[in-house]
Amino acid sequence: MMPLMSPLTTRLSAAALAVALCGTFLVQSPASAAGSALPAVAPAAAPNDFRYLISFPKHVRRGGSLIYTVKVRNVKAKDQHYVALVGDFPTRFRKIKVISKPRSVKCSVKRRDLSCWITSLDKGDSTTVRVRAWAGSRRGIATVKFGAIVTTDGKADVRKLRKEIRRTIKARTRIR
Repeated sequence: MMPLMSPLTTRLSAAALAVALCGTFLVQSPASAAGSALPAVAPAAAPNDFRYLISFPKHVRRGGSLIYTVKVRNVKAKDQHYVALVGDFPTRFRKIKVISKPRSVKCSVKRRDLSCWITSLDKGDSTTVRVRAWAGSRRGIATVKFGAIVTTDGKADVRKLRKEIRRTIKARTRIR
């Protein structure tokens, strides 16, 4: 019968075994670090520093339109920040259009993809973007996916940032 080891002893022996077997994996060499692909712009603030509030109607008639109101607020992050906001509208929508935004926000719509570059969000600042979407002629549920990334680089390219953004905020609407 084997003697029982304490949890601390078990963890230390597991760490020593990992170093002995996989020491090259734990420490990255400078040559391999230089060859790795880093993101163009690293996120500047923690996800908890910004709040995103999206309001929209839960139901719309076929062929009708609905308005999505997206509010972005800098809660905790100090200094000036920039936010790249994207929205992917499904094929259940015929057309989308930005109907109101502040002058400091630059938005573009290509087919059913929305991209907005929100500038100058200091601590406590917020901004609102309103988007109108026209529903198609088919019934069902349409799920719009929004996502955002925060950076301190004011000259960052929104098209490059768009590839890094995870679309985690979902807005579901039933088309009747």
